[in-house]
Formats: sequence, structure tokens, C-alpha cells
Amino acid sequence: MTSPRRVVTMQAVPRDLARSGWIGQPAVQPGAPWSWAIACLLLGWGAGSLFRLRALLGINVLDMFGFWCLVGAGLCAAQFFTAMQVVDGRRRLFEALERLSGGFVKVAIPGAAHRGRGGAEVLVATADRAWVIGTLDVSASARPKAARKRLVAAADRLVAESRILSAELAAAGVRWPAEPAPVLVLTRRPVHGPLLECGVWQVNPEHLVKLLDERSAATRVRGSLHAALAAWHDRRALQAQHRRRR
Repeated sequence: MTSPRRVVTMQAVPRDLARSGWIGQPAVQPGAPWSWAIACLLLGWGAGSLFRLRALLGINVLDMFGFWCLVGAGLCAAQFFTAMQVVDGRRRLFEALERLSGGFVKVAIPGAAHRGRGGAEVLVATADRAWVIGTLDVSASARPKAARKRLVAAADRLVAESRILSAELAAAGVRWPAEPAPVLVLTRRPVHGPLLECGVWQVNPEHLVKLLDERSAATRVRGSLHAALAAWHDRRALQAQHRRRR
């Protein structure tokens, strides 16, 4: 049976995770969403064919079906570009995590839910401090009111999950002078530098290294603390596996 801490190579992070300070396997980054692009091309071809048949046969209802094919092609194109932005944002996030100094250990949180909506995904820790990383995929083109609503909901979710993780870790004997701080990474919407708002640090992937380096001594995790983090990860991974089997 494969161990929950087995180290693999991710598409978004090409280097070996063991040398990068990882405990556990981060969520595998999906590839380019070519299915949406293919659907867009097929619907566009279908629309052209229907309009051509309308011209040849004089059946007016074919115009309506051709129009709806165009609408579907536009929706598929929008989904394609949205998914591409999310893929790129997560790639930049994991590249930033890779650039952290050797004093940081990164723990992939097993059973992470609400990915892209504020759910806790990665625990980053040093000997003196820890951070809980979540992501928000809200678009830069979203209306300010709608974006604010999603941001507040994601921040509240990340704060709540950070408290749960802190209690779990404390029960497992893993403690820091301060509770793990929640960090919300906005993958598609710009943030002007690290911003503390709604109870979380808000950053873009490019700001993550600066935030963690400036607010942590980056004292290397060693010995008993590293072992306790690994044991906690293994227990949580088994619990998540059992929940999926139910």
C-alpha cells in the first residue's frame, strides 16, 4: 500500500517534493482544459453548418439552432479561459512555495475541501510560526460587490478551518507561540501587496514569499516537531480516506 507521505512529482511543481520540504502530496494540478476548447470548436462548427443549411434549404428554424450553438460556443470559450487562469494561478502559487527557504516545511492538508473558495490547502510552518494557505479564484473582472461577497465568505471559511486545524494540531502536541495565521491567496484578482483584512492575510502568489519571510524567523523545523507534523498528516489522511469510502 502506498504511504500517505509518499513523495511524487506534480505537474505544476517539477522538482522532487522531498527536497522541497513537503510532507504529504499536494493536490495534483490539472492540465489545460482542452475539453472546453474542443466543445467550443465543435459548437462553432455546428453553428456554421446550421446557418449554411438554412441558406440552402430555406428552413428558418435552423437559424435559431445555429444561434444557440454560437451561445454555447461562447460559454465554452469563457469556461476554457477561466480554467486556464485558475491553472496558471495555482502554478504560480506552488512556484512561490518552492521558493521558500529551507527553514520552512510545507504540509499538504489531507481532505482539503472548497479549493479555490477559501478552503485550507497547505500548512506552512517554521519552528516559531505557522500559516494556513487557502485560495480564492474570483476573477479580476467580477463586479466589486460580488467579488467582495465571495472574498468575505472565503475569508470566513479559511479562518474557521484554521481554528479547526489549530485545535487538531494542539491535540496532536504540535504548538507554536501563536496560532497558525490564515493566508488567502487570490489567484485571479490583483492585491496591492500583503493586506490584512477580514481576519486573513490577502496576497497574490507573487507576494507569498515576502509575507512569510518578513513575518517569520524561518527557523528550521527539526526532530520532534517534524515527526509530529508528519504523524498528524498521516492520521488526517487516513480519516479523509475513510470518509471517501463511506
